[in-house]
Amino acid sequence: MKNKKVLFNIPNCLCFFRILLIPLFLYVYFVADFKNRYLVAAFVLVISGISDFLDGFIARKFNMVTDFGKFIDPVADKLTQFVVAITLLFSYPLAWVLLIIIILKDLMLAIVGLYLYDYGLKITGASWWGKIATAYFYVIVIVLIGLHIPNTVISFVLIITGSVLMLLSFILYAKELRYMVKEKDKLLNEQKNG
Repeated sequence: MKNKKVLFNIPNCLCFFRILLIPLFLYVYFVADFKNRYLVAAFVLVISGISDFLDGFIARKFNMVTDFGKFIDPVADKLTQFVVAITLLFSYPLAWVLLIIIILKDLMLAIVGLYLYDYGLKITGASWWGKIATAYFYVIVIVLIGLHIPNTVISFVLIITGSVLMLLSFILYAKELRYMVKEKDKLLNEQKNG
């Protein structure tokens, strides 16, 4: 019973809700046939962003952080980001740059994270630069989708600046992970020699 309570606490339920918003977003964007569907699709993403902020805030404020929550929250984030980036490709071919950077960054975090986990080390939560890049990603996506901006100079500038921020985030994460791997090697050498 206690496990069920932990699994379905408020922050985790908000993560489940965020995952359920993905098919709703896709339906509204691609299938629904009404005048303001792009605005509604953007609004779904705004709700997703608010629930993302709330689940972390509630978990920390009311001591509801769980191991499952640490797993499901980034899963909901990555799924949403991936689906939204693919959706952008249908209107903005340049969005493939964003998509590739997102995939590479997440693959790097997953592979190095698993490697470090084997040695009892964990990657800390999202850094400030990662949060800024993600926040900007959602701003440009909501603007592009909500206003249904044509594939013009404006969309080009928004996507390129988003890609540059994501790339900077990727490079800074890579530097941090490299440092963590070096620290792990140093620790292993000390244990060997000690």
